[in-house]
Amino acid sequence: MSIIMKKTLSLYFFILSATNIYSQSNYIEYHKEARFIESYILDTSYVKAVQLYKNLFSKYDFVFAEDCFRAAQTATLSNDSVNSFLFLERAVHQGLTKESIVNDSILIDLKRMKYWSIFENNYDSIRDEYIAAIDWNLRQKINKIYDLDQKYRDKHELHPWNFLWRPFIWIKWKKTTKKIVENELIPFIRKYGFPNEKLIGIDESSFHHKQKHDHLKSNYAFMILIHYFSTPRISEFNELLLSQIKSGNIHPRQYASLIDFQAKCGKGKYYKGLHYNEWNRSKNENEIEQINKNRIKIGLEIFEVHAAKYKRGLKACKEKKKGNHKHIRFWMFCG
Repeated sequence: MSIIMKKTLSLYFFILSATNIYSQSNYIEYHKEARFIESYILDTSYVKAVQLYKNLFSKYDFVFAEDCFRAAQTATLSNDSVNSFLFLERAVHQGLTKESIVNDSILIDLKRMKYWSIFENNYDSIRDEYIAAIDWNLRQKINKIYDLDQKYRDKHELHPWNFLWRPFIWIKWKKTTKKIVENELIPFIRKYGFPNEKLIGIDESSFHHKQKHDHLKSNYAFMILIHYFSTPRISEFNELLLSQIKSGNIHPRQYASLIDFQAKCGKGKYYKGLHYNEWNRSKNENEIEQINKNRIKIGLEIFEVHAAKYKRGLKACKEKKKGNHKHIRFWMFCG
């Protein structure tokens, strides 16, 4: 067992023992289990990871598309085609498209399996269930405010014509984003929940004119908030956002990233807490122990494991240049 695996196990069980009051409907527990499973993937214990994924997915009606995709990859690499297809069907139910499957260097191998024809026959009906579950009125509302934020983002990109005007565009952009967040997005979240994949589906090229590729997550509301918190802002919405992790409406990586922006841009003025070291990082080594405890409390791995995934992704980029494209995806660089 690797050193990272041992540290993950010890910290995981320490925090779990202190937070076992959560019910299965609390998605912080879901994310804790999902990150725990990933430690087995990092340790190449794929068979064990597949067993744990089956147990995790059996507890929840909604699961995250990225986790389903990763579970299918893991089962495929462990030559467990039965579970590969079970995970694939669950992934399609969460929004994964067939194009994304056949374009993956690991999952493409499933086309040679005897179950592929059965999967193809079932694909359209499962896809229809996913499409029907999306609240399209809410999706269009989010697309609309995302368009407005992106309008000023695009104007602010450096061009020969706007060099002198960019500071003024920045001011207008920040005013617009403030109005979007405080007058529209936050009331939306209070009424419906955070508009992520559970509510409005994952981001696909057919869902928005700026979406060039199908993704395995939903980022529109998240990116609006990233732009909002890229200047010092009040932190009174944090409890609301934290509650959305528990309901499965926001991923803890997104929440942690938003807090990191507050810690970087607003610390000392509005935000008084620590980084989560998910996007922007604390340079104070004395804070790492508490940061790790805070990360695990919201369902993230310890920072050392996060850093190991980062290095693994860089290594995967080098291996891809050598022709090895088969890497289970954590979406950090090439791996």
